Amino acid sequence: MPHQEALTVIARIRDGQVTPLKKMLGSIREHHESWDLVPFAKLARVHFARFMVFDATHDLDSDSLPPQLVLLTNVDAPLSDHLEELATVCADGLDRVFAHCEDYPALNARSPTTRVQFLEQHSCRSDAVHVNRRGRSVEQIRQEESLRSEIDKFLDANDFDAVVPATLKERITAFVRGRSDLAWALRPPEPPALSWRIKEWAHKYFSLLAVLLLSPLILLCLPLFLYLLRRHERRDVPDTSSASAESIRAFRDDEDFWPHNQVVAVGLFKPGLFRESVARVILRMADFATRHIYNRGILSGLNTIHFARWVTFDDGRRLFFTSNYDGSLESYMNDFIDKAAWGLNAIFSNGDGFPRTEFLFCGGITDEKAYKRFLPTRQVQTNVWYSAYPHLTTKNIANNEAIRRGLSERMDDEQTREWLRRFGSGNRLSESGWVARQLDSLPWERICRHCK
Repeated sequence: MPHQEALTVIARIRDGQVTPLKKMLGSIREHHESWDLVPFAKLARVHFARFMVFDATHDLDSDSLPPQLVLLTNVDAPLSDHLEELATVCADGLDRVFAHCEDYPALNARSPTTRVQFLEQHSCRSDAVHVNRRGRSVEQIRQEESLRSEIDKFLDANDFDAVVPATLKERITAFVRGRSDLAWALRPPEPPALSWRIKEWAHKYFSLLAVLLLSPLILLCLPLFLYLLRRHERRDVPDTSSASAESIRAFRDDEDFWPHNQVVAVGLFKPGLFRESVARVILRMADFATRHIYNRGILSGLNTIHFARWVTFDDGRRLFFTSNYDGSLESYMNDFIDKAAWGLNAIFSNGDGFPRTEFLFCGGITDEKAYKRFLPTRQVQTNVWYSAYPHLTTKNIANNEAIRRGLSERMDDEQTREWLRRFGSGNRLSESGWVARQLDSLPWERICRHCK
């Protein structure tokens, strides 16, 4: 199976074209069932996709920032094949949408090659990307959902009340083996390519080696860093403004059509070399964490996120965060406050107007009212949003994968019973890695009390 990639394309919108472009894109509530202008559903390796518009604004120095169109996709590798598909299968729609942008090829110059060149020239590298489970492809997700559904039908069509668990598992396995369209399920999914796994291994251990070699210097500079950090934090001015009732209503109107939702927030970085340096280091740490620590479906205690990414743009002046997650935005915010405040504070405290933090990790969003007032002021409406599996939560997907894996595993009686529960109310997620569990178990409330 392939690993997953995140494509981010940001293009400046031509003068006078923002309004007609927004009208063309519409909103999620207008076409949540289908939007065929750019037929993402025809691209078999796309997990999620979206279009959104960043309106013109100003940075902290009052320099103007132009309106921009953003295309985001989460896809199964290789990314080059995805770009080719966008430029061919989605050519007509891509032309109609990006014709509103500067530098897009003229009508007589459009071809798969020039479209790919435009997408590559306007693509932006993500600073960090969270993937619920790397290596789990769209094909695997859909196949395993079909497998569970067919086994459910088999169980419903027969009376197994008097059958012991081990025998029932054998009969389920025999049923799957006897179906030529399901026999693939008796083989484990292939892991991502060896070359990618070697690259990830090298990134992990070279990063750890670099930190080890620099640790004496880090410890030496730590007192000065903490002094400068607190000096900056005490000078921070939180944004206490509120978003308009109209904009909040628009965000809410785009929610809850499916079991999962989306959010995007955009903000300016705080000025100065110190904040810029801290932000870069923290984003590097976030990249390491999402790739090597929180890579088993759980991100700092949150198990509801399918994909998320952090992207620096506008020459490093702004950052946007976007996520595809299960449940409502309200429950999502509560999860961050209760389970991952320290991580969110570390990243977003470098953004202008964020609730005041203490020693980077404490304070911040633990002021629930301040955070829930602040987030809508930085939210941006997503115009078009596509999901390849809109009715599946992260728990559904993990449960289906465990059902497939269990078919070919040897189990004792208790393990068999637990596996059979997955056809009812099981849905138990796999456990995080050891390092992730230690980070998530840190007593942040007690730690933060000593920071005041």
